[in-house]
Amino acid sequence: MADIAADMEFAEEFRSYLSWTYDNPRVVSDCLSRCRRVQKFEGDLWRHYQDDRGQLLLDKLTYTLEDVQKCMKPKHSIPIKGTKGLKSVYEGTQSLMHSVNKYFEFLSLR
Repeated sequence: MADIAADMEFAEEFRSYLSWTYDNPRVVSDCLSRCRRVQKFEGDLWRHYQDDRGQLLLDKLTYTLEDVQKCMKPKHSIPIKGTKGLKSVYEGTQSLMHSVNKYFEFLSLR
């Protein structure tokens, strides 16, 4: 089975960092998978970090409950499916944002 994060810069180091942070292998795998998904639709995470410490990407991933209440669509281009409409998009975006934040946190410690 191919490493799900093979196309991410510093993927193995990030996996080790997550393994040190979380004791649940599933959480580590999910975080790597989410980062890979964001990278697929929004571009290389390492490049985002180099450009502006990832701020532009984090801004695109910022999606609030207020945005949901106003029926606003997110700024990112990542498709998120679910049965709760924009509430599903909100929850999915929060998960993606958390994972990307962990990756940028890891990069800041390198």
